[in-house]
Amino acid sequence: MRFIFGIFLSAVLYTFSFAETTTTELLDEAQNSIKAAFESGCPTLAPYEYYKAETYYYIAREETSKLNTKAGNAAAMKAIEWALKAMAKRYGEE
Repeated sequence: MRFIFGIFLSAVLYTFSFAETTTTELLDEAQNSIKAAFESGCPTLAPYEYYKAETYYYIAREETSKLNTKAGNAAAMKAIEWALKAMAKRYGEE
């Protein structure tokens, strides 16, 4: 319970600083969120949310590689959001 609350709180606090965050930092944070979700067993316990986060991450990488940073940032934010939803569902807090 405290683990999910800690993740949620850090995501909320991190969201306020996204205005000054680079695209690379957003992609790294999305990758770390997906990795944490994977390690906690989300692919089997919350597959919809986990794979949606993973797909948004791939979209973010693709858009960023095309130098479309606004779309890349938006997709990276969505990847983080869905990874957190997967973690919340995995721990029973929908």
